[in-house]
Parts: sequence; C-alpha cells; structure tokens
Amino acid sequence: MEKLKEIMKNRTFWLVTLIVMFIIILIIVIKKRNRDKEQSKFAEDVKREAVKDRITEKEQELNQYLRKLWGEHANWMRQYVIAYFNGTGDVADTTKRLLKNQDQIGRSLGMWYGDKNGAKIADLMKNQLIAFGDMLNGMVSKNRNLSVIGEKKWNDNTEKLVDFLVELNNNWGRVELSQHFKRYNEMMTNMAIHRFKKKHGDEINSFDKAYSHAINDVADVLTKGIVLQHPEQFDKPALSSSADESKDK
Repeated sequence: MEKLKEIMKNRTFWLVTLIVMFIIILIIVIKKRNRDKEQSKFAEDVKREAVKDRITEKEQELNQYLRKLWGEHANWMRQYVIAYFNGTGDVADTTKRLLKNQDQIGRSLGMWYGDKNGAKIADLMKNQLIAFGDMLNGMVSKNRNLSVIGEKKWNDNTEKLVDFLVELNNNWGRVELSQHFKRYNEMMTNMAIHRFKKKHGDEINSFDKAYSHAINDVADVLTKGIVLQHPEQFDKPALSSSADESKDK
C-alpha cells in the first residue's frame, strides 16, 4: 500500500512538472509569436510610410548608410571628449578613429561629387575637430579665452563646410543646413561642458539629443538634397531643379 502511494506521489509530481513545463513553453511560444507580429507590423508600417512619401529602396539605403556614419560621428565625438578629459592613453587611438569617420563621411559624399570634393569635405571636418580640441584644451587649462576662441573657430569652420556643400548642391538650402550643423555643435558643446563639470546625467541627456539630431536631422537633410539632385539614381521622376552637378573633372 505504501509503495502504491509512493508511485502515485511520483506520478503526481511528474504530471505537475510536465504541466508547468508545458505552460512555460506555451508562454514562450505566444511571446515569440506576438514579437514576430509586432516586428512584421513595424516593417509594414515603415514600408507603407515609405510608399506614401514616395521613398524608394535606393533612397532608404542611402539614408541608412548616412545615418550609420553620422551616428558613429556622434559616438566617437563623445569618446574623444571622455578620453581627452580623462587624460587616458586612448586619446590618440580615439582621435584616429574619429578622423577615420570623417574620411568615411567625405568618401560617402565623394561618391556623388567626386573624390577630390569628398577629400575636401573630410579636411573641412578635420579642421572642425582641431578647433573643438582647442575648446576642450581651454576648459582643461581653465583658459576661458582659449575655450571661447576654440568654440568660435569650430563654428566658423562649420560655416565653411556648409558653404562648400551648398556650392556642390544648392538643394541643401544654406540656412537649413547651417541650422542643423549649428544645433549639432551646440548639443556637443553642452555634452562636453557637462562632462567637464561631472554632471553625467546632463551629459548623457545632451549626448542623446546630439545623437538623435545627427541621425534624424543631419543625415536626413543630406539624403534629401542628394536625392533631389540625382532623382534618376533613386528610381524617382526627375524634378525641376536649378542645382548643377559638381563632379570633379
């Protein structure tokens, strides 16, 4: 009798265990199915919005690539600031990686405006970094004058970049493009100031804004200008535009 009770007890245990395992597996399957449905719905929504806005696959590819490069630009700018203020041994390597990103951005635009123009874009961006470094140096050395001059030089070099880009493609309205770059500079400056003052919550908040602005505004406006100037390359009907293509001879 005792043996029978023991057998029934074991059977009950394993039955309960199997039921619990079945419920767990069922929950996992349902969650996965719901997640797949959400991802599918998101993809369909993106596609529907793209069709509504007449955004072609080629345009999306360009936009994703430019967003990647400008997102990396924001990330490596922050890493540069952190390394610079910490005075750690990775300053040189971080600077090198940031310069690589600027070369990549130059080449990405050079595909449309020629290698020589792409190289000049990269050089203009590197001049921005030099001025930005002067601003950081002024903070560290507590030389307010050097910091102010560095920030002004950074913004002046940004305006030179804007002028050159608009020469290549006047679909990039000068005022709009300048505003986007200035806003990005302001967010990065605020991020650096908060980092220097060890206000890390504010630093992260400023960086989040700069990163979002880089991928959602700077990259997007660059994409828009290229597509307007080269509609045939993006399977779009030609639009009337006064923009002249500026390829290297």
